[in-house]
Amino acid sequence: MKILVVEDNVKLNEGIKLYLEEEGFNVEVAFNGVQAISKVKELQKENQEFDVIILDRMMPLKDGIETLREIKNLGTESGIIILTAKDTVDDKVFGLAAGADDYMVKPFNVKELTARIHSIYRRNLQKNNPTKNTISYSTEKTSKKEIIHNNKNSSFVFNASLGEILIKKEEGKEKIVSLTNKESDIFEILLEGDGEAVSKEDILERIWKESETPSSRFVDVHVHNLRSKLQKNNFSGRVETIRGVGYKLVFN
Repeated sequence: MKILVVEDNVKLNEGIKLYLEEEGFNVEVAFNGVQAISKVKELQKENQEFDVIILDRMMPLKDGIETLREIKNLGTESGIIILTAKDTVDDKVFGLAAGADDYMVKPFNVKELTARIHSIYRRNLQKNNPTKNTISYSTEKTSKKEIIHNNKNSSFVFNASLGEILIKKEEGKEKIVSLTNKESDIFEILLEGDGEAVSKEDILERIWKESETPSSRFVDVHVHNLRSKLQKNNFSGRVETIRGVGYKLVFN
């Protein structure tokens, strides 16, 4: 697995690199956003990309958020973990809204960092190398990881393991909507709500770890991103906001 560590603190950068290499990762480093973008471009010229990029929030020349956006604009599928010394909710929400897959607040445990790298890598690997199966659209739910929806106005298969919604179009055409981990979890919860409103507190309790201490604003950000993806891809359902309660998924 190829990792890019982007951190302007030399000692921390070297420490992360050394630990990850001992864990068997192939690690490259950059000390600012400009170097990071250059390394991503160089790898793309070889038709390759980093599996995961660990990106510091506060850096010289280009800060982490600006760097993140430029990397995303390059079309990379790399998973991105933001490292931040800022532990405010607003800062974390800003990073997630910019397209980060995960975040960690300094100081952090390198073992937890390794676990999150593996989690993001497995998710991206499944998305990029899906197993093709012939799917029957006759039932609503086939397993805990795959939910099928089929009525006169809409037909889709939601694969929670891959974080993908396979939308069935007219004339047998299909379209895949890829979701992040949190978007996928929220979509699954809303589907299970069967048209009933689900509170933000319930969503927080079900999908965030106690150590992450998120607020309801995190739910708002991920729901906003989920809603945008569904609308962009002409999904038959819509996420409605129930003021003072939470959200519900409604089908046309």
